[in-house]
Amino acid sequence: MTMSGQSFVRQYHRMPENLRLLVTALLGAVIGLLTYEIIYFLNPLQPNATISWALSVIVNIARQHALHRWLTFSYPTRYWPSLGRAYVMYSGSAVVTILLNLSLTAGLGLNHRVVWLICTLTTAGISLIFLRRFVFRSEHMPL
Repeated sequence: MTMSGQSFVRQYHRMPENLRLLVTALLGAVIGLLTYEIIYFLNPLQPNATISWALSVIVNIARQHALHRWLTFSYPTRYWPSLGRAYVMYSGSAVVTILLNLSLTAGLGLNHRVVWLICTLTTAGISLIFLRRFVFRSEHMPL
């Protein structure tokens, strides 16, 4: 990492953790929307919106984990165990939001971008509950 990158992270870590969590989540949501849009555009399979959502979730878990590990949480966690816990947490979220996506797009005919936002907000709510206590918990912090 360059000196300017290290300086940015130091400055970022001076913000309260809850604010870092929110800003990192918003950054991840923007990147997640771009990822979803690319997959949606390239995806020939039906139901397009739901399959695109599911594929983007798989990609976005690793990316969002990296962002939170780098930007949000300042205490050390081991990478692979925390990534594994992220996939466990987000897979529960994925099941809920894939079913939600299918019911809202195929069932109710809502626009796929509106449904993307609803599913993203649902995932964010689940993450808010479990991210700090389960995925990025300190090695000394009990479940």
